[in-house]
Amino acid sequence: MTKLNFGLLLQSHNGARWVLLDFLIGVLAMFLGLTLTPYIDVYEVYNRVIVCVCYGGALVLCVRLCGLYAHRMQHLFSRYDILLGSVQASVFAFVAIGLVVNFTHVHVFGRYVSGIVIIVSALSLSLVRVLAKLYLEKNPLRIVLLGCNELTREFAERVSADSHFKIVSVACAVECEDALIEKQFEFKIIDNVSDFASYLRKSDVEMVVSCYNRSIPSKMYDLMEILPSSHIDLLNKGAFLEIFFREVSVSYRNLHWQGANFFKPARGAVTSLKRVIDICVSFPALLFTLPLWLVVILIVKLDSAGSAFYSQTRVGLLGRPFKIHKFRTMTIEAEKNGVQWATKGDTRITRVGALLRKTRLDELPQLWNVLKGDMSLVGPRPERPEFVEMLKKEIPLYEWRHLVKPGLTGWAQILFKYGESVADARRKLQYDLFYIKNFCITLDLQILIRTIPLIMKGSQ
Repeated sequence: MTKLNFGLLLQSHNGARWVLLDFLIGVLAMFLGLTLTPYIDVYEVYNRVIVCVCYGGALVLCVRLCGLYAHRMQHLFSRYDILLGSVQASVFAFVAIGLVVNFTHVHVFGRYVSGIVIIVSALSLSLVRVLAKLYLEKNPLRIVLLGCNELTREFAERVSADSHFKIVSVACAVECEDALIEKQFEFKIIDNVSDFASYLRKSDVEMVVSCYNRSIPSKMYDLMEILPSSHIDLLNKGAFLEIFFREVSVSYRNLHWQGANFFKPARGAVTSLKRVIDICVSFPALLFTLPLWLVVILIVKLDSAGSAFYSQTRVGLLGRPFKIHKFRTMTIEAEKNGVQWATKGDTRITRVGALLRKTRLDELPQLWNVLKGDMSLVGPRPERPEFVEMLKKEIPLYEWRHLVKPGLTGWAQILFKYGESVADARRKLQYDLFYIKNFCITLDLQILIRTIPLIMKGSQ
């Protein structure tokens, strides 16, 4: 297998091959568990085959729910994320199959089987993904950008900052409009389309990304016809960011873009099911965590003066305001100088407040907001009206994040740092738009599962 095809296998296409690989890992792990256990004699060959196949299928499903089917975005995962996600998927899959096996009275799994299956599955899932990540770091996806303007430079700086991508050159049918691009990247003028296609093949280019925002030179259409026969992928810049970075960019919008992207207020059967899940989870969670509430209230009161609770007006679904509830993490005079973002090392945050924010325990009272229906378990984080009015003027499409209910956690929270500027809010909006565009229950489950390692790491 050539370097080109292997790179595309890992990062660009063929997600089905990852599914097959994970299925085989599951089958092998269960086979080893049943073979190496001292109680193998109780399993007939037929039952062993069924159990192995079922575990392989369950593992594939759990790997998807844990967000590890991101063959196009390996660069977004740390090794910690990969390992923890692999362990989660292996445990969930084994518990699911264990319940089925116990229910059907085939046999109850013992500690030997469970230990072998979970360890082999988790290590194998982690190993193949870490190896893929290392390979893509040493053999980055080679891309050429078409177009030469300010948006091209912005896109190039974003992509070239990641070690999984290498911009071979920037090409255009005319002279470059941006002098900074010529300084930072090799620039080529496309005089002859056939010659340029030959250059792409000789340079081992795997993908061409169109960075034209409006009119496209007619010569580029000729190039588009040649690229497929040269086994070179073609994407526009917005699609590239959505596929590889899981965000919907607001920098490249136009009428064609809006017509190709589906955004509307959340409603229908999926929304109703989401509401049922919110109630079924938030009510027991409220009851279960009440003893913890008492502890938090006590330490907040002992640490600083003032109420243990804090309420704020936030903007919810379709721009409707509501009161959000939290455990207080700042001093009672935190906003004496007006509304402002919390920043890293913010002196207004109390000692206990810093701990509550890291563990997200300060957000426990928002379970009441979820139960009431103001919020959901998953969705864009609700923002204050003062910030919303300001950000609407600074960031295009900012109001679109209100097309769904705000959430306790969201896509932006698992993929981006704590926001403390307009630039951060813009990036988080792009992740929120990806969530809104791809809104479904399985994505919600994936976000909830992937929030667990963030809490374990003490992330905000």
